[in-house]
Amino acid sequence: MTDLYIIAGVPGVGKTTIGSLTAKLMRTRFIDIPEFVKSERLYTVYDRSSRSYIIDLRALSAALSSAIKEEVKPPIVATHIAFKPRDCKVLRVVVLRRNPLSLLAVLRSRGYPLRKVAANVAAELTDEQYVEFVHKFGRSKVAQLDVTHLGRHKAAKMTVKLLSEGGRGDFVDWISLLEKNNKLSKLLSFLSKYC
Repeated sequence: MTDLYIIAGVPGVGKTTIGSLTAKLMRTRFIDIPEFVKSERLYTVYDRSSRSYIIDLRALSAALSSAIKEEVKPPIVATHIAFKPRDCKVLRVVVLRRNPLSLLAVLRSRGYPLRKVAANVAAELTDEQYVEFVHKFGRSKVAQLDVTHLGRHKAAKMTVKLLSEGGRGDFVDWISLLEKNNKLSKLLSFLSKYC
């Protein structure tokens, strides 16, 4: 059985950037699932309206397991999908978090359709990724890291620490924070238009 680490989060939180830097610091392989899916053609169709590939999870699980089975050190896999590759043991998961207002700006700057922006911002606001990964792998293996105000190098160093040493990471409660700063109603208004 092959060991691996996962860096998770919704699109726009920094999984690819922080994950690749973390892998360099840990001297291990980095696999970005969206790129892996495209390069290995592990999708059933491309949905133009959402600008997303519909992933064949069974094919992904088998292909990823095969791709990493010879790795000496546990690789780091960046994904927004809470799945366990076949014949692999997930050692730890770090879910990267970003303030939903900051995430909104990032996703809009990428030119994503507004429905896709809203769906991902809503997922971040409601802790969807964190909850899914805790449900799949257990609370003891999953930590959160708020990267909203962290540079990529500092975020990578903190991710290394969480992956290597464990711990729960940051406590994240976007709803309370946005409510306290009188910004929740504006965000909810945006979400209600596009979700």
